[in-house]
Amino acid sequence: MRSDLRRFGAITRKELITFTSYRVNMVMRVLNVWYFALSFYFISEFVGEPESIRTLGGGYFEFVLVGSIVTSFAVVGMSAFAGQISEEQNEGTLEAILTTPTPMWTILAASYTVPMIFVTVETLVLVVIGLGVIGSGVPVGGLLLAAPLLLLTTLSFAPFGILSAAFIVLVKRGDPFSGPVRQVTLLLSGALYPLSVLPDWLEAISKVVPATYGVRATRDLVQADAGLTDVLGEVGILLGFIVVSMPLAIAGFRRAVTVARRAGTLGTY
Repeated sequence: MRSDLRRFGAITRKELITFTSYRVNMVMRVLNVWYFALSFYFISEFVGEPESIRTLGGGYFEFVLVGSIVTSFAVVGMSAFAGQISEEQNEGTLEAILTTPTPMWTILAASYTVPMIFVTVETLVLVVIGLGVIGSGVPVGGLLLAAPLLLLTTLSFAPFGILSAAFIVLVKRGDPFSGPVRQVTLLLSGALYPLSVLPDWLEAISKVVPATYGVRATRDLVQADAGLTDVLGEVGILLGFIVVSMPLAIAGFRRAVTVARRAGTLGTY
């Protein structure tokens, strides 16, 4: 266990050093949060307070920002591991990492640590600037209660990222999963508009999108003053997604590594 933790720390430090070395990119991402908040604030001024979201408290601005926070964590789940695998492949270090005795859980956990830290920072900036300065504000207690839901939402999307990484290991280029899954998530999760505006058949499909439950439960906690007992149903569904899909995705990634190793292409790109 100590050896695994040292490996976890080493990978995390490497990712943190790499990430923080691109300081202009970090600044631009923070400024993009401000731009995003302003854009939706002006949109909310235009659309007013729709009847379909009035029961949640706040206006469209608070509605869409809470939904965007949840989908930001979902995007981390989809992109973090696949991004690291692609980076290691381009640097020529992928084979070295995957052929060491480092357990898969260590590599997975380390690949998500730095992206999770930064998306949390972006969330805090969004809350302080977007909801506290130009919005009506949100209860701190609701945000703290929503933290486990954001983590569960990230984990529920991690299998898509693991499958993307498996595809990258096999074909070296392209990622057929992240883009479509991200688009479907924005379309059907209720992050940008209430699901009630969708046709019945699309609203039915939205029930198989994990972020739907993360968005709904987070809004209940943050905007509708709900408690954890009120969102246990959504928590259970997110856990179900994780329990069923995570082992399948990891098995698929292991299989992809085995196939690439036997073909002698694991170290190529």
